[in-house]
Amino acid sequence: MSTDQDKPGKEGRGSHALPDDAVGPHPLIDLSRDPNPGKADHAKPDDEE
Repeated sequence: MSTDQDKPGKEGRGSHALPDDAVGPHPLIDLSRDPNPGKADHAKPDDEE
């Protein structure tokens, strides 16, 4: 599979990047939709040892 990074002289750009014509602030993560605010969901549960 060929990507922009594979082409010489071409700067790579991730497929997740915003379009060049995007306006306004675009947060990387929408924290307003967090079902467990303030709790790290990826962390090991506190009750396991």
